[in-house]
Amino acid sequence: TILVQSSSITTSLVIPLAGAGILQLRQIFPYTLGANIGTTITALLASLVSGTHAPLAVAFGHLAFNVFGISLIWPIEKIRNIPIQLAEWFAELAIVNRIIPIVYILVVFFLIPLSLIFIVR
Repeated sequence: TILVQSSSITTSLVIPLAGAGILQLRQIFPYTLGANIGTTITALLASLVSGTHAPLAVAFGHLAFNVFGISLIWPIEKIRNIPIQLAEWFAELAIVNRIIPIVYILVVFFLIPLSLIFIVR
């Protein structure tokens, strides 16, 4: 992630390996978590250019959020398995009905944020 400055690219590299059955979801999960931490380097590098306090605070907040989140989830196996189980369940739903991923994207990336913006106002 630090070399390409993109967790999306890093994560996308393992998708074909999962599709081919070379890697299991449980093997990919730590890789994805690491990519999410690695992608915070982009914000840290950008914040160093500004020379002001606010961008650095936001960048370190981004890093801290990812590190603390993983620190809370990873040590407890039952909690660590929740995202994996949800991903497996969602994949089964998507196989049965191809509209479900589209609905998921619309709800998570549009409906929920717009609803929160409306509620906060």
